[in-house]
Amino acid sequence: MKEILLLILGGVLANNYAFEKFLGVTPLLGYSRKENKLVALGLSVTVVMLLVAAIAYPVQAALANSGLDYLRLLVFVALVLLVVYVVELVVKGLMHQCLGVYFPLIALNSAVLGLALEAGAKGYSYGQTLAAALGVGLGFLVALLLMNGVQSRIEEKHIPAAFRGLPISLLAASIIAMVLVAFK
Repeated sequence: MKEILLLILGGVLANNYAFEKFLGVTPLLGYSRKENKLVALGLSVTVVMLLVAAIAYPVQAALANSGLDYLRLLVFVALVLLVVYVVELVVKGLMHQCLGVYFPLIALNSAVLGLALEAGAKGYSYGQTLAAALGVGLGFLVALLLMNGVQSRIEEKHIPAAFRGLPISLLAASIIAMVLVAFK
């Protein structure tokens, strides 16, 4: 149980994919300033990560057993797209709303694919894989909210013209990444 909690907490803080590995940073660098949209995106990514991790674990074992391990990347890309499409259908059926702009943001989120590939490479068990997926998904949500707060503070300050927009966002993200290194 301790190991599972450490994997979740590590995914949120020390091993945050958005800040440490810079996977899935596109939404961090200026997707939206509305907190409810950010929470919805973060929770959607968390659900997709959990589903992809739950399916990717047995798929990876099947690929390894059949000697088709070299197809892992291609299979996982298709798996991520399939899971996002199914989540879109479920959301549309239950809530009568579509994911809209979230669909490509989630489907093309490299953090989801990175988690599926890395969990197998680290030799996690099924429970550890799911815990890591939950931690990484919640870490992505925390990263979205942190960058939203930083962006709102940046907008209040005078920034030289050369640093406005993406350059100051990248600088802020790299400073947060350096702070998170202290949790290792």
